[in-house]
Amino acid sequence: MPIRRRSVLLGGIAVAGATALARCGPAEASSGDHPAGLLEVTCDWTSGPDRNGLQALLAALKGHAPDVTFVTGDGSTGADPLTRLATDRPPDSLRCAGGAELAELAPHLEPLDGLARHRRWTAGLPAGLRPRLRAGRALYGVPAGVRRTNLLWSNPRVLADAAADPAPADPGLLIAQLQRVTATGRPALAVGGPAEVLQLAETALLAAHGPDAFTALWQPDGPWRAPATTTALRVLDALLAHAAPVSPDADWTDAARLLGTGQAGYLLTGDWADGWLRENLALRAGADYRWAAAPGTAALFQSRADVFVLPRGAHHRDAALAWLDVCASLDGQIALNGARAAVPTRTDLPEPTRALFGPYARWSLDEWQHGRPVDSLAHGGLLTPRRRTAALAAATAFTAHRDSTRLARDLAAG
Repeated sequence: MPIRRRSVLLGGIAVAGATALARCGPAEASSGDHPAGLLEVTCDWTSGPDRNGLQALLAALKGHAPDVTFVTGDGSTGADPLTRLATDRPPDSLRCAGGAELAELAPHLEPLDGLARHRRWTAGLPAGLRPRLRAGRALYGVPAGVRRTNLLWSNPRVLADAAADPAPADPGLLIAQLQRVTATGRPALAVGGPAEVLQLAETALLAAHGPDAFTALWQPDGPWRAPATTTALRVLDALLAHAAPVSPDADWTDAARLLGTGQAGYLLTGDWADGWLRENLALRAGADYRWAAAPGTAALFQSRADVFVLPRGAHHRDAALAWLDVCASLDGQIALNGARAAVPTRTDLPEPTRALFGPYARWSLDEWQHGRPVDSLAHGGLLTPRRRTAALAAATAFTAHRDSTRLARDLAAG
């Protein structure tokens, strides 16, 4: 059975939420070679493919540190990470997206350069990813995998009816294909709420600017008045003109359902769509749905990195080091990402391990090997959480006012 479909249940390992912590006894004495007792990790992988990946990663942890009992708090609820890290009882590790998000947490984290060299935590990582693991001159993050965001998904049956191309090369060609689908009487593009509108905006901006100018947009005095920005936001408006009305309560799963059930021809969203379409709608990758890089971004691998850190004052530090060992290891990354159709950050995977991944993920492994890594605004660590919230508010407002000039102003101000 392929690892991506494996569901692992581990005795003594609780993964449902922070309440599990109360059911466990005090930590046992441990050493760096034989850690034992509790390991508390703040991570919101509590449902869907990510939960499957977490279970597989925990199986790898159990083989490496059998006397460690893993518990997790849901990172989507309760105190924000900064508040929790500032207490005298921080978690032993937590997940973040690297980049600006990591830099904001860095004053409360242990620098990892010496440990990383000794324990080979950065082995096999592409050079383009490494800056997203650092703040200032120090390394603070250990990546376990990446989720690609700049993807175009399509329903081949819908496109066949419209004689449309499943992989248009640039945004202008995509709009032409959307027009073909619209002419058949279907919504051409599925959009799952304001968060997906923000992803459409960043995809259009990346295609128009390229990776360097796109990243510069979010720095002081970014090129928001450049012709490329105007072009990108016109593309965004044209995309939404061929979409079903955006519901403020919808999310990407609503859009994936429209695509998978043949009620839309295209969907621009991240690689989490692959697992959802397979598991929830029982669709066949490559036959019932297809994928390609988002138009205009073919050489770029825009992504959210899943990065784990070591808080200062972690009470179960030895267990946390064992956790980071597994997150950085080949076995851990293959287990985690094989089970959730994402990509290991390491590029030195043995060739036979490709058989453990599904059709989409095998394609994505090649893309990660050869593409240029770019951080994501909507889902990654390109912005701090506060600025990302402001960007989402701007996208939400845009769904009502549809004023591209105002949207550019609001995104720049955020």
